[in-house]
Amino acid sequence: MKLMVVSDLDGTLLDHHDYSFEEVLPVLDRMEQAGIPLVVNTSKTRAEWLAMRGDFGNSDPFIVENGSALYDGEKVEVFGLRRSEILEVLKPLRSKFRFTGYHDVSLQKIMEWTGLDRQSAERSADRQFSEPLVWQDSPEAEEEFCRMLRDRGLMTLRGGRFLHLLGQTDKGRPLAHLRKEKVALIALGDRPNDLEMLEAADIGVIIAAPDGYVLEAEGMLRSTKIGPRGWAEMMTRILDELKIPNLTINHG
Repeated sequence: MKLMVVSDLDGTLLDHHDYSFEEVLPVLDRMEQAGIPLVVNTSKTRAEWLAMRGDFGNSDPFIVENGSALYDGEKVEVFGLRRSEILEVLKPLRSKFRFTGYHDVSLQKIMEWTGLDRQSAERSADRQFSEPLVWQDSPEAEEEFCRMLRDRGLMTLRGGRFLHLLGQTDKGRPLAHLRKEKVALIALGDRPNDLEMLEAADIGVIIAAPDGYVLEAEGMLRSTKIGPRGWAEMMTRILDELKIPNLTINHG
């Protein structure tokens, strides 16, 4: 059976602090030689991934906005809701709760919130299937807000700064679509929003986090190294066990 690797981006393929990924490139070369595709499964937008995937030499299908859509060439399979639908659900809740979303502010404000430069902030703002909110109400109000959104067919994901709103999907849901090609799936991630993806794969790999956070899950492999080093560590181990040839390519 063919293999396919599905991977989270931030903190997994990309270093959490400096976004470096040099450690994974030899492994990606090895996978390319063996015909093993890498499907990036990220919370980022399509625009954000397209801006960087050339650095990885990647042209495989990819999943964006926490499992909301799968892009494969010119084809797109939507698993969540369009952003316009999400914004419509939010409208009647604005009089009851205090929050501010990407849709409500200028690009300059998004730059202040995220610390991104203008071009990167434009890509982050180019959302098709989700809406990040800055919550400005009480924790109790947030719990009620999230319950009301669930009743209206939305999901919420709590990040460090933002409360992310999306349709009833997750990073694991698109994997059933990938299995139509009859592949064995290896998935790698590091955070709670990766858990459904890891559980939906044939081999789930948890990458160690730099802050000491430990994702609790049973039946998973775990790296000893952090971020891209952990990714390279575990994929090298798996490819060696599967006897995938290793043809060294110099990136220097």
